[in-house]
Amino acid sequence: MKLAVTLSLVVVVCVFMGSCNKGPTGGIPFYLKMDTAVIIAPAGISASSNTQSIQDVWVNEGPTNLGAYELPCNFPVLDHDSVNFVINAGVWQSAQSTNPVIYPFLKPDVFTLYAQSGNKYSHVPTFSYIAAAKFVFNEDFESGSEYNTSMLLAHDSVKYGTACGKMTVGPTDSNVVACQTYAHGVQGPYVLTPGEEIWLEFDYKCQVPFWSGIIAHFSSGATDTIQVLFLLPNETWTKQYIKLSETVGQEGASTYNLYFQALNPSGFIGGSVYLDNIRLVHGAI
Repeated sequence: MKLAVTLSLVVVVCVFMGSCNKGPTGGIPFYLKMDTAVIIAPAGISASSNTQSIQDVWVNEGPTNLGAYELPCNFPVLDHDSVNFVINAGVWQSAQSTNPVIYPFLKPDVFTLYAQSGNKYSHVPTFSYIAAAKFVFNEDFESGSEYNTSMLLAHDSVKYGTACGKMTVGPTDSNVVACQTYAHGVQGPYVLTPGEEIWLEFDYKCQVPFWSGIIAHFSSGATDTIQVLFLLPNETWTKQYIKLSETVGQEGASTYNLYFQALNPSGFIGGSVYLDNIRLVHGAI
């Protein structure tokens, strides 16, 4: 009986007001479609090296947070006339779709759409790197390799440009490690400051599993090899974003450099790991 009285009161209020409040568009949204994202290449990075894997867009409409949408997406918006959007680029941290984050080194895409309820619109979110982003290096293997002889230049299976890096484990190898050697005038190891945002980006495909990681160098002369991300065989070129901020903060070493370790587990007969467009990006944000 009490429930019936409550429902009756709601009906009376709605009838008295003419209708329940459906917002400024009468509850009829417009739809905004986004299929893929574009990143403007920063200075010093060629078009063939300007790879990206923006998986999600995080959307604000005016003061309202509309949430995150996996690309491609098509979502409703309950507003009209001049509608202001702020779109942030989202990535899957360390290859985990369960850990989507806003990539901190990309500026949001800010735009205004003149929209009418019931209509459909499309937009290509376009991002660029923020001024605070410092690229320690961009290894695209087009002019050589900054790694030891375990990382050879390859011209087969290349997707970006004319060359990539290639590590191979044979049938009798347990693993092969490629470390940076700082050839071709590149300075290193690199000073990375705890408290900064620090991320590793790279493209890969592989026939065998491998580790990516960093080597910490301490003022005492000691080193610490840190395995960061383990990746399984994957025959499709894929881009990864790996956050190193916490690792660097915990280590507190003087300098760091990168390494990759190709593995040949039991049951495998060997194979290759292909790498390209390896970037270490950091900055105080």
